Amino acid sequence: MAELKRLNGLSSDLLSVGEVLRVPNNSSTTFEYIVKSGDTLYRIAQYYNTTVDEIKKLNNLTTNSLIIGQVLQIPKK
Repeated sequence: MAELKRLNGLSSDLLSVGEVLRVPNNSSTTFEYIVKSGDTLYRIAQYYNTTVDEIKKLNNLTTNSLIIGQVLQIPKK
């Protein structure tokens, strides 16, 4: 649901009849990860078998700082 809302710029769960929605492509090479308390780029990269640099590049990050609730793109391996 969050992905549909993000892709379509929606702020609520309500839809109108005939409204056209963009749907995520499951063949994507990435998936979304929501940052939780205690997360670091290093731990996320280790868990998903990728690198900190790859996550930073995909998300246009210039620092290693994360914010709880931040949505990151993680490469699928």
